[in-house]
Amino acid sequence: MWDPATFGKRLQAHCIGTRRVGARGTGFCAICAVMIVIAGCGRDRTNDISAAARALTVIAPDGSPRMFVADQDSSGTRLCFEAADSTLPAGAPATVVHATFPQYSTLGRLGDRSKSPCFPPPRASRDSIEYSVDAPGDTIGRRGVPIIILGKVAPAQMRGDTVLIAVEPGRMSWRFRTCASAEGVHATAWSGVPLTAPRRWHAYYYLGYDVEQDCTPFDFAPDRPAKR
Repeated sequence: MWDPATFGKRLQAHCIGTRRVGARGTGFCAICAVMIVIAGCGRDRTNDISAAARALTVIAPDGSPRMFVADQDSSGTRLCFEAADSTLPAGAPATVVHATFPQYSTLGRLGDRSKSPCFPPPRASRDSIEYSVDAPGDTIGRRGVPIIILGKVAPAQMRGDTVLIAVEPGRMSWRFRTCASAEGVHATAWSGVPLTAPRRWHAYYYLGYDVEQDCTPFDFAPDRPAKR
């Protein structure tokens, strides 16, 4: 079967030869031109994703994971997060984990970096420059603070109501946890069972109001170098 480009070249040659046919020949060429546009628009848009986006890994060169706590847009399918790295490539794969039980995960793509791309804007940073993440999975009504994992990673697995992701091939799968502390939420990732296994990532999400606390000292203790 011809691809749109090949078909277009042959159509052009045909139309040159039928210009003297009159309106009937011109109409045929116009209809075929519309068919080419439709065929081109139907191609796989993942081909437009850059090599840098495809190659992005969860673990950055400095050993830290590319993970972030996010705000959820009122649409339920877009999320936003702040990052010190302004060079993250649009189109990079993103895994979204909702760590409140029963846990849930979905897949998305990193969007552009702009001023407050989510609506309504985050409570504490209305004028901040943030990345957006389009996550087409049904996340409406999910509770808690979403966790964004950027980069190539194995598909999430479910063990009961718990999400497990093999972030580091050949090592223990990571599990995720959120807990409340004073006026915010601590989000964490662990290479094994939370609170007993090594903690691999930690972030704090400020709420701005008092909540019932259920964190332990292990949730927010200072980070320790991971054993290799």
